[in-house]
Amino acid sequence: MPKNPLKLKVGYLYPDILQGYCDDANVETFAKRAKWRDIDVQIHPILTNDRITSSKYDFYYIGGSNPEALTIVQPFIKENEDELRIAAFSSVPMLAINAGYQVFGNSYQLKNTVVQEGLGILNVTSVLGNKFLRGNVIGSCNFLNNKIIAGFESHKMISFLKENTAPFLNLKRGFGNNSKKKSDGAKFNNVIGTYLSGPILAQNPHLCDFFIATALKIKYKCKIPLTKLKDDVEWYSHRYILETK
Repeated sequence: MPKNPLKLKVGYLYPDILQGYCDDANVETFAKRAKWRDIDVQIHPILTNDRITSSKYDFYYIGGSNPEALTIVQPFIKENEDELRIAAFSSVPMLAINAGYQVFGNSYQLKNTVVQEGLGILNVTSVLGNKFLRGNVIGSCNFLNNKIIAGFESHKMISFLKENTAPFLNLKRGFGNNSKKKSDGAKFNNVIGTYLSGPILAQNPHLCDFFIATALKIKYKCKIPLTKLKDDVEWYSHRYILETK
């Protein structure tokens, strides 16, 4: 039987600087779940001084546990602003976690610093709060038919969603790090920003498969059904969070 010709390229943004909170595990989970379906996946680390061509990648990932690292990345990511915005407005799927979520928004501000301009892909502003938010998070996801997403948050940032901006999750448990206090993250087209780590894609196979299926649909301009996987370990991890206070 001939090998499946489907291919996906992942643009992994600044892993040398923004690495943290299971970012590698999220990217590897995406790649593994695609490869288990005989989809060829290539992971391309995008480092400082690299220039991006928007059409080169089918899925973008940016993470980071240290907000201060954004000051290092800021000039380099701004050089790629136009291409990243083209990809986002072309519905290429992207996942931005923690520091990545902040820089994908309109602006962010750390303690005793000036406001920094973000990419403006997500209509969100973020500021450093006074309270450290850490613990398990459970929420329903509107674009996944209100299916439950589970993860872990550990940060001090508060994000303010602007008008007509949908949250990623409506929370059932967790601090809530949007200004409305009962939601997490934001969504625009197929771009998702969130404070959930954990790693979120390993603990939520249905969310990972959303990114894989969407990447295939955008690249090949048709809906390609995904082979069903067993997922016993993944759902065990998911249920563990649901059952742990």
